[in-house]
Amino acid sequence: MAPTNEDIAATLPNNTHPQWWKDPSLRKLNALIVAIITVQMTCGYDEAVVGSFQAMKPWLAEMGDPDASHIGLVTTVIFIGGFVGALPASYCSDKYGRRLGILVGSLCTMVGSIIQSSAKGYAQFMVGRGMLGVGISFTCVAGPALVAELAHPRQRGTVLGFFNTLYYVGSIVAAWASFGSGHLLNSWCWRIPSIIQLLAPVLICFVLPWIPESPRWLLAHNREQEARQLLAKHHANGAENDELVEWEMYEIKGALAAEEAHMELGWSILWQSKANVKRMCCTISVFLLCLWCGQGVISYYFSPILTQVGITSTNQQTGINGGLQIWNFIVSIAGAMLADKIGRRTLWMVSFIAMIFANIGTIISSAVVAHDPSNRVAAAFVIVFLFFYDAGFNIACNPLCYSYPTEILPYAMRTKGLSVMVAVGQALLIVNQYVNPIAIASIGWYFWIFYLGMLFLGLALIYWTFPETKGLSLEEISELFEDGDSTTSKLDHIEGVDAAEKQQPTVVTVSIDGEKA
Repeated sequence: MAPTNEDIAATLPNNTHPQWWKDPSLRKLNALIVAIITVQMTCGYDEAVVGSFQAMKPWLAEMGDPDASHIGLVTTVIFIGGFVGALPASYCSDKYGRRLGILVGSLCTMVGSIIQSSAKGYAQFMVGRGMLGVGISFTCVAGPALVAELAHPRQRGTVLGFFNTLYYVGSIVAAWASFGSGHLLNSWCWRIPSIIQLLAPVLICFVLPWIPESPRWLLAHNREQEARQLLAKHHANGAENDELVEWEMYEIKGALAAEEAHMELGWSILWQSKANVKRMCCTISVFLLCLWCGQGVISYYFSPILTQVGITSTNQQTGINGGLQIWNFIVSIAGAMLADKIGRRTLWMVSFIAMIFANIGTIISSAVVAHDPSNRVAAAFVIVFLFFYDAGFNIACNPLCYSYPTEILPYAMRTKGLSVMVAVGQALLIVNQYVNPIAIASIGWYFWIFYLGMLFLGLALIYWTFPETKGLSLEEISELFEDGDSTTSKLDHIEGVDAAEKQQPTVVTVSIDGEKA
């Protein structure tokens, strides 16, 4: 088998320590990347906190005792905001840089949190949640793009997989903050968790001046020297003549040169060729599978599900929710670590097979409870299967739902494709989340059968259409959907790439004992 670009990169002499935690530049880079991915805490926080609010009597009273339809709107309005913000997020991130996209998103989430926490009634609460949705869409477009384009080549797969894992840090904080404040008998039981939601966007706004811009964005805007210095600083401890830095510059410039004509197409690039249509179909199907697999019902409507099986007290519901979020975080970390070890396709299939078995278990145990509400054993099994369901989801859908589309989209399509994915995802959630509480109230456990069908459909799509990206660079992944020659082989026909740039850096192989061959 021919060596991949990542294999080549791994053999190049690089002025960094093989163990990243022993290297000063990689320690700093990864700390900055962790700061970037804190933006996803807001999204996870919102999902858990809204589920907890539904178990708080002061919140229900403040909102006018909403029925199932109005509760559906409370969760749906954030997706409407996300839909509105998705396309402008791409324009902002491509035109002015990924950092500005993150800044705009963080400011919007701050404003939304302030409006929500000070809400006097249903209408103001809804406005705050709409603003949160706009902010989340900006950070979900700019965030994974910046992480993918900043990460060191040998760490990209794992680091990018961690983008969505901090989602559950937000969920954990929200669940336990709600558990603590839920004992209060006034509106502060839900206002305090809403105020805490400010922490993540405030943190990212504070740290953003130290976060570097994407080297690919810099090169695309003719700022070559800045890109070289950035790569040297963060990938080679300042050594601009480092062979890995030279190789990265060559790879990125070659890919940008090949895509230069496409960049002028604007949004039409998404359907300009069969390869791009295939990329977009795969990208959109990722969100379709992740959002319509049934796990969202557990997250947003955990309280009604527990109520149906006889668990009704606020302490019980918020406590179980808090434990579930910790479980989700642990499993999602395991998934991020496994992505580069067993491959994306394998991880996707393991995830959906596990959810199919958990879904069947949920259906059976829920049916028993519906027939005999006093059966505590069956009620306990419902909770157990919900934990297994979330485990199946988080082993792949959490780490890969943003990282996999970010990988398969080339630079010219990356933020536009992510914007369309987010917009389509918000539209799906608007329909799905508005219907879910009504369906749960009307047909109970029968609703899980619909998601069982979606899981089988998802498994088939993954098996037949999802390519493997393990071990490939971002530039090499872009060739998986092409029928012709690779980007590298096309350089001879592209103006603006001189002869020196068409020659790859010398590859130095390394033997097992570390001696150069």
